[in-house]
Amino acid sequence: VGGGRSGRVRILIVEDHWANRKLLEAMLLQRGHELDCVENGQEAVGITATKEFDLVLMDCNMPVMDGWQATERIRQRGGLNARTPIIAVTANAMKGDKEKCIAAGMDDYISKPVERRRLYEIIAKWTSAGDPA
Repeated sequence: VGGGRSGRVRILIVEDHWANRKLLEAMLLQRGHELDCVENGQEAVGITATKEFDLVLMDCNMPVMDGWQATERIRQRGGLNARTPIIAVTANAMKGDKEKCIAAGMDDYISKPVERRRLYEIIAKWTSAGDPA
């Protein structure tokens, strides 16, 4: 999958809140990953139709189109990114939230505030980025 030996991974960040987006960007750029950022699910559906990613970090609660709807559309559309790992990034840490994300077609789940080590572990788990240390 994408990243290859360098550990560089093409990641799409889908997050409507600028501070959360900047935090994720900083942590990922520190690891040398290639990033694209969009602010809502509709934009995510659009960019994933034309550009290939190794991983998508998808906020769930967003205006215009939420992360659950966007994930369902990306999966149902088929083709480019239909099988790309989509990781829910959400403040919802209540019982049943992980199941809702998986039911929508997301592959995994990370809760906010995002911990650096957990983020790196998720990326390593779902891509060829290698050692999460």
